[in-house]
Amino acid sequence: MSGGMMLVDVSGKASTVMSVKGDIVTYSTERVRKGIGNNSSTLFADSTETDGNKWDYPTSSFIVACSDESSDLETGDDLLQFRMPFQFELTDIIANTNSPPTGAAIHVQVQMNGSDILASNGIEIDATETSSEDAGTQPSISTSTLTFNSTISIDLDQIGSTLTGTGLKINFIGYRVV
Repeated sequence: MSGGMMLVDVSGKASTVMSVKGDIVTYSTERVRKGIGNNSSTLFADSTETDGNKWDYPTSSFIVACSDESSDLETGDDLLQFRMPFQFELTDIIANTNSPPTGAAIHVQVQMNGSDILASNGIEIDATETSSEDAGTQPSISTSTLTFNSTISIDLDQIGSTLTGTGLKINFIGYRVV
């Protein structure tokens, strides 16, 4: 202490590793800079990372019912429509039913503002199955960003030919974009 002032050695402190707005400091064997993540990403603890943490996107999902629980499914466009209350980045999509179709698979297409967001046949639930998770053809997402206030609609293009299936639901999996 000299003349009432305390001198503090800041060498090796956090400020020496900071270089960009939003940087944080973390520790591995010494203090290291952790660059800011992308918009909407969250910092997660991860013991496999050198510094013990990583930026990633928290997975969330929402489910929409496209029919009642027990009536036979019927083909048609716009079986369900809703407006997106936020922007959502779609990473996966799964369909399921309460009872399986028989004789033929179920084909579901999802649209945003009238345009398909899934390539080819959309989501398929194989005959005798209740979920698209194990389908021989998995859905391919061609438009992954569901924009705020866009109209999302569900088309049921094919149902089981012997038993149609019942209780169709679509699971939208991804993360909210802030």
